[in-house]
Amino acid sequence: MRRLLSTVLLAVVAASVTPAAVAAAATQPKPGPTERFGVRLVDVPVSEKGNPRALQYIIDYLPTGTTIHRRILVINSETRTAHFTVYADAAQISNGQFTGDTGATPSELTGWISVQHSAMTLAPGASEMDTITIQVRQGATRGEHYGVIWVQQTADLHAASGVSVNEVTRAGIRIYLAVGTGGAPPTAFAITSITGSRSALGQPSLVVRADDTGGRAVDLSGTVLLTGGPGGSTAGPFPDKRGVTLAPGQSGDMSFAPPKSLPDGPWQAKVTVVSGITAVTSTQTVQFGGKLVVVHGGLSLLVWGGIVLGVAVLSLALSAILLRRRTLLRRQAHGRHRTLV
Repeated sequence: MRRLLSTVLLAVVAASVTPAAVAAAATQPKPGPTERFGVRLVDVPVSEKGNPRALQYIIDYLPTGTTIHRRILVINSETRTAHFTVYADAAQISNGQFTGDTGATPSELTGWISVQHSAMTLAPGASEMDTITIQVRQGATRGEHYGVIWVQQTADLHAASGVSVNEVTRAGIRIYLAVGTGGAPPTAFAITSITGSRSALGQPSLVVRADDTGGRAVDLSGTVLLTGGPGGSTAGPFPDKRGVTLAPGQSGDMSFAPPKSLPDGPWQAKVTVVSGITAVTSTQTVQFGGKLVVVHGGLSLLVWGGIVLGVAVLSLALSAILLRRRTLLRRQAHGRHRTLV
């Protein structure tokens, strides 16, 4: 049996609201009480105890035929009794984002998942534990599978005009489950480019391109530290605007927004990108607006121009020396000829 640790870190508290019907502005229902609830992952494999991602999401690497259990805690923070449903749903990674489906969309992974309590009713301020069982069937597809455990609440909102809107609120825990034999696939990613720019409104921006070069999905976050600016100035570090999730083989952009007052530069941008316990750092010269003076992080155009000019001047000087030497030799030879005659 796999050894587990218990954790009370909040996995996901953000909920998405999806109306089943949308009324016109004039017939919108009066806002009801704020829906507040959350779900926490309780169990973490001992082997992943140092991985921040494993404290938030169900992350594991399993051979076929293996069964695991993970406990979650559902918390009702509302001032009234609330009813919840708990179910597994399919998910995918695209455009740099992890997206869970809605409505219990089936997938190979969801076919391996069972929920102990698929429905629960909680009093105000109460919480209840639920157990998620994942049994990887024989013949399962090798590679990484993605899913989500949704805790869902449904409420009917009524307008004075009689129009009803069905409001669905969800909070979920991601699942990253890799299936295979032998050692777990490596987690690896690379920073492939760092580009600075400034918008028409004067807002500087830094875009970092990252590639997932390993065998596991990564949830990337990062910071950028700017040094060597005008007058030797330093700025930052600045966090990324929004994290990026990549599946193996995918690429995505991370954006950073330094303050509008930041000079154009050039700057030395030191970017550090992290996923779990894996970190990658890259440094490159960038400029925010104005004329670009960097060629692929190498010598500036001014330096290259100086080199070309220097080579041209040296060539002309050598040509002049050779021409003067040949002229002198011809004069000496002509003088010897006259003496012999």
